[in-house]
Amino acid sequence: MENHTYDFCIVGSGFGGSVSALRLAEKGYKVAVVEKGQRFRTKDFPKTNWNLKKWFWIPWFNWRGFFKMTFLRHLTVYSGVGVGGGSLVYASTLPVPKDHFFKAPSWAHLANWKDELLQHYQTARKMLGVSTNPKLTYSDKIMADLAKVTPNKCPTH
Repeated sequence: MENHTYDFCIVGSGFGGSVSALRLAEKGYKVAVVEKGQRFRTKDFPKTNWNLKKWFWIPWFNWRGFFKMTFLRHLTVYSGVGVGGGSLVYASTLPVPKDHFFKAPSWAHLANWKDELLQHYQTARKMLGVSTNPKLTYSDKIMADLAKVTPNKCPTH
């Protein structure tokens, strides 16, 4: 195996890793990106969620899918395993938050976050090739209807 020297090693090829690697490479640094999952092609994705072996990342079952769930005490983390990281899990969506997000009391006083971040959302959209899904299905309509529910209207447990 050849020896390689890098200025930076980025772990993970999701949004954070890919953008970090690109920015460092643009500045002239030698960058290595390591990813524990594979590069998925269209044919590699399961046709149904019931194909658990192709869906979930559970190496001890020899399941090498792209969807990983990490269970912590008070939190479950959903993440992607493979080239592209989390975008494999959430269907390559990159929404720009609504105005109320940028005006949250916990950080709004620190800066005008919409002005600060909008250029970076535009850069990410360009880099990642964001486009509108040309075909909406019945499931998409149901998800859109669910997204309209406001937190104060959600049922309590």
